[in-house]
Amino acid sequence: MTQKIRFGTDGWRAIIADEFTFKNVGIVSMAIGNYVSGNNDLKKKGIIIGYDNRFLSEEFARQAGNTLAGLGLKVYISKESIPTPVIAFMVIELKLDGAIMITASHNPPKYNGIKFIPYYGGPAEDKITKEIESNLADIFKENKDNDLSIPHLGSNNISYISDFNSYKKKLTGILNKNLIKNSNIKVAVDTMHGSGSKIMSEILTDYLNINARFIHNFKDPLFGEKLPDPSEKNLNDLKNEVTFNNLDIGIALDGDADRFGVIDGRGVFISPNNVISMILYYFIEIGRYNVQDSVVRTVATTHLIDEIAAKNNIKVIEKPVGFKYIAKEMLKGNIIIGGEESGGLSIKGHIPEKDGLLAGLLLIEIQSYLNKQRRNFYLSDYLNEIYNKFGTFYNTRLDIVVHESKKEKIIDYFSSLKGELIENKRVIVVDTMDGSKLLFEDKSWLLIRPSGTEPLIRCYVESTDKNYFIKICDFVKNKINKLIG
Repeated sequence: MTQKIRFGTDGWRAIIADEFTFKNVGIVSMAIGNYVSGNNDLKKKGIIIGYDNRFLSEEFARQAGNTLAGLGLKVYISKESIPTPVIAFMVIELKLDGAIMITASHNPPKYNGIKFIPYYGGPAEDKITKEIESNLADIFKENKDNDLSIPHLGSNNISYISDFNSYKKKLTGILNKNLIKNSNIKVAVDTMHGSGSKIMSEILTDYLNINARFIHNFKDPLFGEKLPDPSEKNLNDLKNEVTFNNLDIGIALDGDADRFGVIDGRGVFISPNNVISMILYYFIEIGRYNVQDSVVRTVATTHLIDEIAAKNNIKVIEKPVGFKYIAKEMLKGNIIIGGEESGGLSIKGHIPEKDGLLAGLLLIEIQSYLNKQRRNFYLSDYLNEIYNKFGTFYNTRLDIVVHESKKEKIIDYFSSLKGELIENKRVIVVDTMDGSKLLFEDKSWLLIRPSGTEPLIRCYVESTDKNYFIKICDFVKNKINKLIG
């Protein structure tokens, strides 16, 4: 069973008490510790460990800490559950060799997981995860009889940390605090029983003087029997809170607070695609960028970003799905904003890791700006202003169940469509960077890519022509169903 351990797009996740056991947490921690110990480029200053509100997360964090300490590494463990972006920030702040975050992010409650965050404070790049997986293979090879003993050194090399004020100061230093404080903004926050509950409350109250209304801001390992995923279908409680109390904005965070959701003062859910575009538009409007800056997005993220950037002579960099690819570009500097359609973003001057708290606070700043500039004007109104300038972008993601053996056939089919007419529009480019992305003559596009963790084909569709958008969605579903028989 232990040999099934694999690092996916953002770490290792598995079902608690099945694959995610104390022994396997120890084994993965040992593989990470061996990576750190064997890397001559690292300063050997230690590893920080954080954890979310999932069942046994704190105990799994101690298991990881004891294992690393047993390997002779200095270990810092958070005294409380803490968001992933905070742990990523602390890696940089304390100049450590990396971090382990015990979390399964927005997955169902029966899952837990491990993210390894290297010294640069962002998701581990492929080269690093491959080294860790190679270390895992060596551990299994050396212990064929499954009699592996996890090294424990007790508390000699372990310290506990509870001061995260440097993160709060850094984050709020990015904001226009005076604008927010003087806007009389009315805010609700749904932390979805996740690890962002305490720190988001402290930031809003102590740093921004906002007396926000909080819901689901206590620990519940079952997450109120809902996914801790801030997508539209999970935010009805937040919507009711905003509309019933006549608030300006509602912000949501996922289980480890690296993703975000938002409901505006009209009760409208704003998708992550539109949030990223809106923040870029706002930064340009207030002049918070330099002429040499760029924007980075994934292949699955809206091209509304491209239209806004082109209008202002800003370069757009396209990367495969996964924030680790965005992080790599952000580390080079001069990236105004990096984002992905699944709800992750960061900006220049912040960590190269997706940060839901940052996203929520930037949206609060934008709504504060709108409160000052225009009466009864909300985020959806601001989005309509953007649409009026650049066109209305209709987009969606379709997940279609496909057996593993059929995935390659489907990708190959769509990769062969360059020059073909689909619903009377010609495919002018086929990009195979990540799956198969078809760009049409009218700038509509379609991306087909296999899920790396589930028996699914993910299909992303976008168009500024609503009727064509519907036609392409139907075409994709019908064609894939025919291909799989």
